Amino acid sequence: MGYLLGIDVGSTNYKAVACDYNGHFLATAKRPADTTYLEHGWAQLDPQKMWEGVAACIKEVSQALPGQICDGIGIATNGEDMFLDANGKAVHPTIRWFDTRTDKIAKAWKNFGVEQVYKITGINPNPVAGITRIQWIKKHHPELFAKIRCWIQTQGFVSLKLTGIARTSWNNACRTMAFDLRTRNWSKEILEEAGIPEDILAEPIRPGELVGTTTEDVADMIGLPAGTPVYAGGIDYACGTFATGIIKSGQMLDSTGTSEQLVFISDEPQSSPKYINKNFTSVSYVVNDKYYMMGQIISSGGILEWFKREFKGASFDELVAEASKRPIGANGCMMLPYFSGRYTLGSDAAARGAFLGITTATTRGDFVRAILEGLCFEMYSIVRNVQRISDKEIQSIYAIGGAAKSDFWMQLKADITGIRVKSKSVPEAAALGAAMLAGIGAGVYNSAEDAVKKVVFPEKVYEPNKKRHKKYMDIYERLNQQMYPALKYFNDTVTEMQSSLIEWDDEE
Repeated sequence: MGYLLGIDVGSTNYKAVACDYNGHFLATAKRPADTTYLEHGWAQLDPQKMWEGVAACIKEVSQALPGQICDGIGIATNGEDMFLDANGKAVHPTIRWFDTRTDKIAKAWKNFGVEQVYKITGINPNPVAGITRIQWIKKHHPELFAKIRCWIQTQGFVSLKLTGIARTSWNNACRTMAFDLRTRNWSKEILEEAGIPEDILAEPIRPGELVGTTTEDVADMIGLPAGTPVYAGGIDYACGTFATGIIKSGQMLDSTGTSEQLVFISDEPQSSPKYINKNFTSVSYVVNDKYYMMGQIISSGGILEWFKREFKGASFDELVAEASKRPIGANGCMMLPYFSGRYTLGSDAAARGAFLGITTATTRGDFVRAILEGLCFEMYSIVRNVQRISDKEIQSIYAIGGAAKSDFWMQLKADITGIRVKSKSVPEAAALGAAMLAGIGAGVYNSAEDAVKKVVFPEKVYEPNKKRHKKYMDIYERLNQQMYPALKYFNDTVTEMQSSLIEWDDEE
């Protein structure tokens, strides 16, 4: 029996995981991502250095399994892009997904019609969209744009390095905001508006489909023989969702880390223009030709990390234990979680985090409980909107990430949403999901259903308490939902004043 190799090209680290057909890890490797931070919030990386880091991970894993055969390689990545010349070399560093330089270009899409963009691509124009990055190069470095012969997403770039063939998965292609969800091909209408020639784009293929096989040129670099098959993967969180076992319409994943993503599977794109202001992303999924809606809480576990760092004196477990002893509603202390702005439910970069209802009787445990309850209320708002837009009732939510380690936090999620929550501990979910896609392509698994049947992880179930849910809904309607609109003017004004002060300091 051979093994499957999953690659996770993340924003912080590059990882490689070799696993058997049941998802048991045989070897792992990791290298740090090399990001260069510039002025004005810009950030970029060198694609060649990224490739060298990924190749080193593959070689370390392959050397740990001498004599064993790799049945296939799958690749999970973030939503970034590479811009290559005729020789396959980058004409410009990769602009990181969190780089803000393309904000004005994203806003300019309103002239074309943001509702039309959303209907075609499932994405509300924003600076994370890949097309805004190539537009930025075209506008500010036309001499470099003229050299571009291949615009390819990170997943496609790594497979290109391995195989010499330029193909990218549907799932990764969606993040460009140039991919038509219904035809599953590049949108001529979007590309024409942007002035981007279609012939520089990689061929989009189904996740799990064969890209090609590794070449002799990279055999020594990666420690695998030429002819090793490479399969199209997907965006990291989508691959992680698959690894969790979510493959059917109506299922939802809640992944809580520094930020929090809620991923809902559907049969059709949920990209009706009438919901565009809710700012959900609705794109192609990685298995069974499904689609998914994604909502995001930009600051989630990161708020707890901030609190623990700035108000030193207790561990995460100690803080949560204190919170668990405080009453529902944290003695009137409430938290608004927009510490890094608001994205889903209405994009608002000026939104700020806030604690309200504080008195001299408010304890540290009240603050922590307010953080957890505030995050769960925001999660509930997203869940409620997903059900309304999709006209589907969510029966259960699978939770992964840091929050899944806390029974108290998981029970809060169940009590506030009123929905059964199942926690799963899935190690290196993105890389594992990519390996599973390779397994489907290689015929190790007959289907996505067969893959999740064989790759199983223990789960814990949290049933909602009806009495607590009713009390939380009273707090939600009467208090939580009033906080954001009540602070809107203040946040807009303080953001404007802060910008003026920065400009004034620059003049000085």
